[in-house]
Amino acid sequence: MATPGPVITRAAEGTAEHPRNGGAVLLERKNGSLLLFRMMAYSSELQLVAGDDAPHDIVRTESYDGGDTWKNQQMVIARKPGETATYSPTFCLLANGKLMFRYERLHHFVKDEPWRLSSYAVFSEDECETFSDPVTIIDNSPHLVGSQGDIRQLSTGRIIIPACYMEGDALQDDGEGLAPTNTSKAGTIYSDDDGQTWHVCDEFIYLPMRGSMEPKIEELKDGRLLMVMRTQLGSVFQSFSEDGGASWSDAQTTGLQSPESCPGLIRIPQTGDLMLIWNDSPYDPKFDHYGIRSPLAVAISKDEGRSWLPSKIIEHNPEWEFTNPTAIVTRGGILMILYEASKYQSLVPPGALGRTRMHLHLARVHIDWLYE
Repeated sequence: MATPGPVITRAAEGTAEHPRNGGAVLLERKNGSLLLFRMMAYSSELQLVAGDDAPHDIVRTESYDGGDTWKNQQMVIARKPGETATYSPTFCLLANGKLMFRYERLHHFVKDEPWRLSSYAVFSEDECETFSDPVTIIDNSPHLVGSQGDIRQLSTGRIIIPACYMEGDALQDDGEGLAPTNTSKAGTIYSDDDGQTWHVCDEFIYLPMRGSMEPKIEELKDGRLLMVMRTQLGSVFQSFSEDGGASWSDAQTTGLQSPESCPGLIRIPQTGDLMLIWNDSPYDPKFDHYGIRSPLAVAISKDEGRSWLPSKIIEHNPEWEFTNPTAIVTRGGILMILYEASKYQSLVPPGALGRTRMHLHLARVHIDWLYE
């Protein structure tokens, strides 16, 4: 009998008061319940009220029915006076038993202006009920930003955060309605003392146009690191590190078609295989962000990223964008993918993102479906 396909629900609804819910991550607690952290936007005077530069705070909700319903919303990290947003909740269970939670404060994130941000780590020994005092990862930087949804602790004990070195003003306009033109170089920030001090990699990955963006990392079985990244070049690109993320090879295409959109990368605990999440759709140099961000798809690699099985569709609607995926696999073998969903304002080239309401979707499917 075939395994049922993905069940898709809304974990948070975009509303007039809170037009965007995203940048989300999931934790499966020891009792089997789920804890969800997300960025929650507030109504603003911006043209794209659910845009990246909207005011956000980080909140949490929990589910005791496998993700069917969410309740008990609480504030986790609120903006300070004068700040644009708190951003990018991310966590990792460390070998020492502590859970490391990372977040950013966007001190100034305004379109076509220089940005400034700081990043912090806090630690919990009670599944995020309480946290330690924050440790500074990035301090008031105009360039260095962490990537959403990813922290990994390597077999060596090193904790590694994918990061980007950003040049140019925030979301600066290209004048053609295609995409911003601030440029990005992908790299890493890492710690060798359980997150108490942090170091920036020796070199970043250069690619043309807007560069290498929103990197995601997994450790390979031979000890190397694989990084996948968003580009404006028509596919998901990849790079490798042989020194724990301090330096990286020149990026090359995976051969997987993609518009300019964020990928996700995880290892499936039950099988040991890699899984990639991305928009498996054609490159279109005349369309907003170089193609439609639909469908959202997944593919499995049984050979450590050298090749990928044919993609399987999580959600597809060419009138909508599906973006910024993160994922976990539960102890029971359920793949859970969180991603943002919003209807395009226009599909007539060059098109236009909607970004008036961005909902947080949750797709759930047993991992057996991935292999059928």
